Amino acid sequence: MAQGRITSVKNMTSKISKAERKAREEAEAKYVTNLQSKPEPCFPMIFNDEKRAIFERLSALNENFTGADSISLTMLTINLYRYNELYEVLREMDVLDERAASLEKRIHAYDKSIIAHMNLLCIPLNQRLRMANDMAKIAVEEKKLEQMNNQKSQEVNPLLALLYDDDDE
Repeated sequence: MAQGRITSVKNMTSKISKAERKAREEAEAKYVTNLQSKPEPCFPMIFNDEKRAIFERLSALNENFTGADSISLTMLTINLYRYNELYEVLREMDVLDERAASLEKRIHAYDKSIIAHMNLLCIPLNQRLRMANDMAKIAVEEKKLEQMNNQKSQEVNPLLALLYDDDDE
């Protein structure tokens, strides 16, 4: 895995091969600056107008959200909606009502889930660059393996070549 300071390919000062540079640029475009896909709700059948409005507001908060962020945005939307529903019920309850305590526990659980999904959506740039660099290294290694496999299939065993030559005579 990548260690040290992570920078974009454009800002790199170390010398790398053309193949590695190309692989890194492709991975960076895929994981860092992929603005082609827009987030869509993962469970549209359970979305009503209120949930859809929350989802749209959340996805508009950051123009860098892509289709890869759809699951976390959907789960965050559902948790926020449930949190609001439970909070409204709690607000109307008497403070001394015994059911209020269990409702507060449920609200607290949704609060933790909301924070977790918000953290998932706030992947910092250096983490995305690290992920892109790791994916580029994997792509370079796959290309090397593919080239090695192609070379092995093209090489002829000298003993087999002699054997075939003897058959012709």
